[in-house]
Amino acid sequence: MPFSDVYVYGMTVLSTIHRLKGPYPAPDGYQEIQQTFIMPGGEAANCAIVLRSFGISVELDACYLGEATAAPLRLYLSERGIDCSKMSREPNFEGWRDIVLCDGHSRTVFGWFVENLFGGRQLWTTPSEASIKAARCVALDPFFSKESRQAAELCVQHGKDYVTIDCHWDDFIAQQARAIVCSREFLDREYPGADRLELLVKYRAACRGLIIFTFGADEIVYQSAGEANHATFKPYTVEVVDTLGAGDTFRAGVVYGVLQHMSDRETVKFASACAAVSCTRFPSVYEPPTLPEVTRLMKSRPE
Repeated sequence: MPFSDVYVYGMTVLSTIHRLKGPYPAPDGYQEIQQTFIMPGGEAANCAIVLRSFGISVELDACYLGEATAAPLRLYLSERGIDCSKMSREPNFEGWRDIVLCDGHSRTVFGWFVENLFGGRQLWTTPSEASIKAARCVALDPFFSKESRQAAELCVQHGKDYVTIDCHWDDFIAQQARAIVCSREFLDREYPGADRLELLVKYRAACRGLIIFTFGADEIVYQSAGEANHATFKPYTVEVVDTLGAGDTFRAGVVYGVLQHMSDRETVKFASACAAVSCTRFPSVYEPPTLPEVTRLMKSRPE
């Protein structure tokens, strides 16, 4: 059987995305909906869509398909050349879904994630050892309990690099990753009030790979394995249309950098450019960044 360059094990949902005409309303307020899209969402699906735009073959796994999501997700993903054959359909399950409201500067997500993750019913697959063994790299979401841990263990067992997101410094998944990207949202929620550089020291002491802290349009902080000091990178300046999916696109850029054997500095620059391009359109992965677009943006601000 054919295998893909990247095995993506993580969150795939059917998103209903509403673009608001103005700012998100205050309680009891009102705002007009300007556009609506129903399309794949989630950290894994968005990462897969961007990687396919870069010409990388991708296999997507983890979330079960449901009664309401199987047909549209399979159609959309297959049209983009993404292998989702391991995403089996679960009976008596509507599927992983969310509703997202975007106003150009923020996005508000409504969903059923706590129920699906912790409701007592396993609604995701066991990771494929064969796919991990055959892949050049793995993109791994840490959300699926022992199965996410199992995927990380299989990567270590077979000597495969993986890139993960938003997990604690003392978590095995973070510690063994080739690269981990932690967002401001995750850091604020899980380490409230913590000094970011002191927290980076803890990650650096525990983790073997590249550690990246992202803060939206603010300066990225990262530290490479074996380096005594951290480094920073100012994100590219673009005219922002919407920020939805920027973090997922950034992670796809890191995966691409690992595949292309970029230096850590070049990987951060490339991922930042990917995220910046995604912010210039709505919704970002409906028309994902292309390599020429990313390259042009990077060349516009040479170091």
